[in-house]
Amino acid sequence: MSTIIIDNGSYEIKIGHASNGVESVKTLQNSIIRTKDKRLLISNQLSTINDISGVQFKRPIERGQLVSWEVEKMIWDYAFESTDVGLNIDTFHDKDLILSEAPFTIPQMSMNSDQVVFEEYGFNSLYKSPVGGFVPFNQQNNEKIYIPSTESVGETAVTAVETGSYSDYQLVIDSGFNATWIIPMVKGVIYWRGVKKLDIGGRFLSGVLREQISFRHYNVTDETVLINNIKNESCFVSLDYNESLKKIKAKGSNKQDHVIEYVLPDFNTTTQGYVLTPELKEKYKPQSQQILKLYDERFTAPETLFHPEIVDVFNKAGIVETIIDSINTLPEIVRPLIVANIVMIGGNCNMRGFEQRLLNELKIVLPVEWEVRIGKPSNPSTYGRECASVFSQTESYQKVKITKKDYEEHGPHWVHKRFGYSL
Repeated sequence: MSTIIIDNGSYEIKIGHASNGVESVKTLQNSIIRTKDKRLLISNQLSTINDISGVQFKRPIERGQLVSWEVEKMIWDYAFESTDVGLNIDTFHDKDLILSEAPFTIPQMSMNSDQVVFEEYGFNSLYKSPVGGFVPFNQQNNEKIYIPSTESVGETAVTAVETGSYSDYQLVIDSGFNATWIIPMVKGVIYWRGVKKLDIGGRFLSGVLREQISFRHYNVTDETVLINNIKNESCFVSLDYNESLKKIKAKGSNKQDHVIEYVLPDFNTTTQGYVLTPELKEKYKPQSQQILKLYDERFTAPETLFHPEIVDVFNKAGIVETIIDSINTLPEIVRPLIVANIVMIGGNCNMRGFEQRLLNELKIVLPVEWEVRIGKPSNPSTYGRECASVFSQTESYQKVKITKKDYEEHGPHWVHKRFGYSL
């Protein structure tokens, strides 16, 4: 019996057979696309077209809820059967499924997923969890990714290390396309009372960047793919926002650290665009390229994760306040332990400087005697799926998965309760 793992993200799907390696993971766009000439493309078929201008996306997951299984099933079928992906899965009765699902998914929508998995596909078994819930099971790798700290560990944390309970407490920050989730874990189980949601994710950051570029430079209102490319290639989190603004206004070499030139796609020599480096400047003639010069846009959009008010959003707390709210729901004795085991996953965590800025901010607001450790894996986008692979090899997984026989005998409501999405 083999196991299929699907990290069903709002923006991307990470899918593959359970394996301790990451080479088997396939990444797909979780969307269907309509081009300007009215062609319909599924997921990664987007890469087959040259003109990405004006394409429209239909995503099955909106605001963290899987609202359209009609669309999602088309994408899953493409993932299972297409030679482009290479999984070549045609039978499901002999396969187990581990599936990620957003915290606090609406019960009926969660049960719809169970129905599709067992009745449409016929998987042998299912286990569902927020992708952050798998991170503690990969503690061996977690210890390798923490930012080195020379500070002393608090007395409580020292005791925990000596008793072997240090890794029993974890805080997972999952910053994805639709939202940023703060998920405390206690002894491998999600502490649901402490789960907090910040309604700022990759979609919000792209929207801020789109507005700034459209107002200052070119109208890119309909250029969804281009904006995502610019964000991924050029945006970073400033360690000191006000200081970075001063550098933008200043003259001299310091300014060049924050200002870049982005070559816009001409759909002939480039279809995605790219950052113009000094080496590329020598190779190509600048006058033959349409160049977008980016200044504070690069770090202002990511800054909204910490201070949403800079874009006139006053009804959302920043990520630091959200983390503190989550920590304060935990028993006092646990709090210094959990801040010493913070792991960041999700696509937004790829931005340079994010983990160091968050570490600096948390040290300011948390008690000085607490050690704060933050780990960012080399690929935060796929790390949750990697942790799920480790989880699939554990005895715990065998105890908690729900078989198709259980589903047929007890029904979807029983299955929903077994996965424990309640306070």
